[in-house]
Amino acid sequence: MKRLVLLLTVILPLCFSSNLQAQDDYSPWTASLSTNAINNPVRSLPGEEGRFKTWNWDPAGFKIGLARHIRGKLSFESTISLSGVKQNYVDLDEKFPLISLDGLFKLNLSNSFVVNPYVALGGGYTWLDEIGAGTVNVGVGINVWLTYNFGLTAQSVYKHAFEEYGLKHYQHSVGIIFKFGGTDSDNDGIINEEDQCPNVFGLASLDGCPDKDKDGIADKDDACPDMPGTLNGCPDTDNDGVPDPYDRCPNVAGEQSNRGCPPPDTDGDGVPDKFDKCPQNKGLSSNNGCPELKKEPTNTTISNKPVLIYFELSKADITEDSQNILDNVAQFMKNSKFKTYEISGHTDNTSSNETNLKLSLERANAVRAYLVDKGVDITMLITKGFGEEFPIDRTNTEEGRQKNRRVEIIPLQ
Repeated sequence: MKRLVLLLTVILPLCFSSNLQAQDDYSPWTASLSTNAINNPVRSLPGEEGRFKTWNWDPAGFKIGLARHIRGKLSFESTISLSGVKQNYVDLDEKFPLISLDGLFKLNLSNSFVVNPYVALGGGYTWLDEIGAGTVNVGVGINVWLTYNFGLTAQSVYKHAFEEYGLKHYQHSVGIIFKFGGTDSDNDGIINEEDQCPNVFGLASLDGCPDKDKDGIADKDDACPDMPGTLNGCPDTDNDGVPDPYDRCPNVAGEQSNRGCPPPDTDGDGVPDKFDKCPQNKGLSSNNGCPELKKEPTNTTISNKPVLIYFELSKADITEDSQNILDNVAQFMKNSKFKTYEISGHTDNTSSNETNLKLSLERANAVRAYLVDKGVDITMLITKGFGEEFPIDRTNTEEGRQKNRRVEIIPLQ
């Protein structure tokens, strides 16, 4: 019993200071210490049938094992065990010492780092009192890891002796096991070869890397290692996809293109400037952000809707039909109370953005030049080119593209 206590004293501290990974190429060694029991011992000598007790357990007995990983799921274990066997008759209290030296090839049945069942095959030599004989061994076992490098082990092995004086028996054992053999520079229990942060103490769940803010994202991958969050490790209070440290409006959902703030709306009419055709004048969303048009009490009137002037493909020339419309528009402008008009040019989507922006402004300028030529004050006219950004027909047909090749004339104030 003293020997068992001494062995436990030596092995247990090592269990909590060695490396963590399952027995493999990087941590190839395991050591175990177990208590063991002998079951159904039988010797084939004449007159010895039923001589030994069916179950034999010696509190002072032990089994020590040392195993080395070979490759894949295969390992080899050497063991030495000491136990005792009692008789069923004659000297019932007499105990015969049982000593065995064994070697087993073990094949793991799973890749788990927590539970490792295995089968075993090998051989050994067993002495009962002073009589020894070779055995062929076959068995099963399981290792259950409670921490990274420390666990429990259990094994049942049948040992078959072919000589009649040899002892056929089962050996059952339970005990503790630990693994070792790798290098762990940061002492976090994860060997360097499998530690993503080998020089910094970290967590097994993050492959050995630290997580200061405890948000489940390793500091090396965390854009905000001191602030817990779910957006690349950063908080996002307004859930707009822009992390709080980079969000100019962290409590109001906005757009990433505007650094987390809502899109600008200069006139406060609820229509963002980029969609507002009258960004300086409060208007209606139904009218693209422009004020509602009212009919003028004159002989020449203009619709509440923008006047549309259409163009041919890739051209900025004013057609004859459009000239008649613009003559009426010019007459209206000279007699209207409106003092400012926006002339916005548009294109279809058949060219590049740069080409379309240039063409749309050329169309707007062509309309302005025509109106000025008809006597309209040039200071009343504001021209803009929007390219293909605001189509009025999205069907992507030839008829739809024709509608999009246009200039809109909109009264502002």
